[in-house]
Formats: sequence, structure tokens, C-alpha cells
Amino acid sequence: MSSSEAAFRRGWYLLKTKVREELRAQEHLENQNFEVYCPLVKEKGKPAPLFAGYLFIRLDSKDLPYYHKIRSTRGVAEFVRFNRIAHRLHQQGRLPTNDQCILLPCPIPDGDQLIEQIELFAMKHGATVPADKPDTSAFSEGEAVLYDNPLFRHLETTFLKGVNMNRGLILIEFIESQRTDESVEKRVVAKKTLEVPLKDLHKVHE
Repeated sequence: MSSSEAAFRRGWYLLKTKVREELRAQEHLENQNFEVYCPLVKEKGKPAPLFAGYLFIRLDSKDLPYYHKIRSTRGVAEFVRFNRIAHRLHQQGRLPTNDQCILLPCPIPDGDQLIEQIELFAMKHGATVPADKPDTSAFSEGEAVLYDNPLFRHLETTFLKGVNMNRGLILIEFIESQRTDESVEKRVVAKKTLEVPLKDLHKVHE
């Protein structure tokens, strides 16, 4: 793991969008497989962004190679930075120039809890949870689920628990098959737990 990957903390980040282009930016970011949230409330009977000109985006170290694409996405203006002083010093040449992590923004403190509170507020003011975004009550502990991800789409996984309104913890077991004269024996060779978006989980028997 590089120093940049180590410094790139998982969490929710804040994006500034162009005027009245919140939903456009969200659509284009989601088309690039980023996890984005634009809280909506009803305004004069129509859905409208709760925070005009802003979006939330959840990033992990796996997103670092694609980080440069975010600012050039249609509708996106810039990241909202909580480390502007370090960024300014870097631009002035007063900090090392070979460390990319200095240029990275910082995640929102306690971002998961903040997003959950915003979702609760939005639902109280007319927002609804989309049909393709079930809450944790849609899954039971120990239930077999499918994770809609190219790397794991062929594997049956187990739902462990909900993390918040957006995400849950699943267990993935990697199984090795060995054929004998009379049957095929299967054994678990590795296990991995992942925190994933609930919208990417599907029940095995629906």
C-alpha cells in the first residue's frame, strides 16, 4: 500500500456542484460507479435538493485511481476541503511535492452518522427511500444474499448486520471444490467480510 492509499481515508466527502446541477452531477458520478447521495425534500410539491449546490460522495482507497475523474465530471465544481491550509502550503512549494495525499481532501467527520441523520430528516420532510435502496430491515442476519459487484456477483454471500440506513456487512466465503471418485467435496478456503451499499444487495430467493 502506498502512502497515498494509506492516507486516503474511507468516508463521506462533500462536493460543490455547479448551479442547479446537483442531480446531473449525481447521475454522471453514479454512472462511473461512485456512491453518491443527494438528499431531497419536497418543495412546493416537487422534490428539491436539501442542500442546494452540494452532494455527498463516499470514497475508499479503491477509488483513488479514479479520484482525478471526479472534478471533471459534468455538474461537479470542486471538493469542499477541510485541509485548505495544507493544500495552500503545497501549492506554494512549502510542502513536499511528491506526496499525492497532501492534495487529497479530508472526509466529513463522523460522516456515516451524519448521512443517517440527514436521511431521517429528509424522510420526515417528504423524501422517500427509492425502491432500489432497501433499508436494513429488508435483510435478516444469516440470510443468503447476492452482492451486485463484478468481482463477487457469482458468489452467494451471507448478510451479517446493518451498519446504517445505507450500508450492511456481508460475509463472503471462498470455496474450493475437489472431485473424488464418487462425489464432489467442497471446503471453505478463505473468508472475507465487506461493508457494502444495501442497494447492491439482493435476496437469493425473490
